[in-house]
Amino acid sequence: MTARRSILLVAALAAGLPASAMAQRVSTLQGGRFLELCSRAPSIAICDAYLSGLADSVALTHVYDRNEGDKAAPTGFCAKSGVTSAEMRGHVVSWLRAHTDQLSKPVGELAFTALHEAYPCGGGK
Repeated sequence: MTARRSILLVAALAAGLPASAMAQRVSTLQGGRFLELCSRAPSIAICDAYLSGLADSVALTHVYDRNEGDKAAPTGFCAKSGVTSAEMRGHVVSWLRAHTDQLSKPVGELAFTALHEAYPCGGGK
């Protein structure tokens, strides 16, 4: 098969994918399970890695918005540089323990809300 035919075949297959296959993926991990992970020594690194990724994505989204010319785009939360993973984890764990009625929801929504409340942005940042 020639390179051109291979490219056309791949393009045709990709075009036939249902829209849901291209949808943004949201973790199925629920808040209750995440609370367990963040509360036990063997899995704290997993918790911290998730929260670091969330913080990075929020920060990079703000950078992207500014680069696209939307300087007024709100930022989800504003943790100052030097905030440790342990500090962020502490805020999230405390928030989850205070909102046990929410623990069946996806962790992304809950962790974001906890960090938004712990590290609010001032001045429309």
